[in-house]
Amino acid sequence: MPTVEQRKAGYAGVRNATIQTLIPSPSELAAAEPEVGLMRTPGGVEFVRTPDARFENLPGYAFSPNYVEIDGLRMHYVDEGPRTGETVLLLHGQPAWSYLYRRMIGPLAAAGYRVIAPDLIGFGRSDKPIDLRFHQFERQVGLVKTFIQALGLDRITLFAQDWGSCFGLRIVGDRGDLFARVAISNGGLPVFTPPIFYIPEPVELDAAAPTILQALGPTVGEPFPVAFQAWINFALTSPGFDPGQMIALMCARGARPLDEAEIAAYNAPFPSILYRAGPRAFPSMVNQCGPRNAVAWGGLSRFTRPFLHVRGTLDTQFGTQEMQDDMVQAIPGARGQAHAALEAGHFIQDNKGEELAERIITFIAETPLLDAQP
Repeated sequence: MPTVEQRKAGYAGVRNATIQTLIPSPSELAAAEPEVGLMRTPGGVEFVRTPDARFENLPGYAFSPNYVEIDGLRMHYVDEGPRTGETVLLLHGQPAWSYLYRRMIGPLAAAGYRVIAPDLIGFGRSDKPIDLRFHQFERQVGLVKTFIQALGLDRITLFAQDWGSCFGLRIVGDRGDLFARVAISNGGLPVFTPPIFYIPEPVELDAAAPTILQALGPTVGEPFPVAFQAWINFALTSPGFDPGQMIALMCARGARPLDEAEIAAYNAPFPSILYRAGPRAFPSMVNQCGPRNAVAWGGLSRFTRPFLHVRGTLDTQFGTQEMQDDMVQAIPGARGQAHAALEAGHFIQDNKGEELAERIITFIAETPLLDAQP
């Protein structure tokens, strides 16, 4: 494991790009829970499916489930509002799922929009491959692209945050013609060439792993690479990795901390470590954000359709004025839009969901669709 000095110097000599070896292996994790029904796609991907009972009576989340099958995996999505309305696509990040959007879906649907909030493969009600190595950045981008194609979505208004921003912005850069307008909060499209983060080899669960506060607390105020390296290490190696606790920690400084029932709801898709390969592996995908993202930035630099950036000022990594300015200056469609800063943390959808929904409604109303868009 590199020292703090190595990390700050750019992680020279430890630039592993992907996860290679797992201890215990996926088969060993599955054998430890024989009561869980392990499933397999026609292509041989082993996965688990969270029981429906885990999603009953979640506070604020009474939406009917919808599914589409992609490569033998069932992908869940919320689909609310009139089918004839303009499409608003909401993409979540890690370690969240579509529950993050429960405060926004209702107001957007009531305003007359068709609101679609998928659960990424590995999250929420979607199927969960048990091998961390399944979760590769390009594969996840491809899954979201296939989802959009399967539902026949176009003229999309995208709102995305965290890893949802990474996937969403990448797809906008690749296929800007599918999007009528874009709104982003607390996220971006990183390019690390070469990768700068250290991926443990092998990835081994550590029974003596520190708590989340012990692991991340010392990195507060450190540069992004140092803080994110600690997050990679914790997510991969802690047997007690708790998605709900992480989201609660990052919501605590915001306008509305989570209560115990909401924390439990964020944990509902992940009853044991066998179900958590997606949340555990996603931070490590940052090492795979390279040349193809750089090409997508070329597309974003030509995106002239409306682009809105709303940042949560309590997010000291992704909610900075500098990050907002950089994105606004880089994307032509951002010029002249009502970019905003809200007193909210990283998970701005939970801290300020209703206000964020109203801003998106206003954004759509003030940027009507044209018959022929550039």
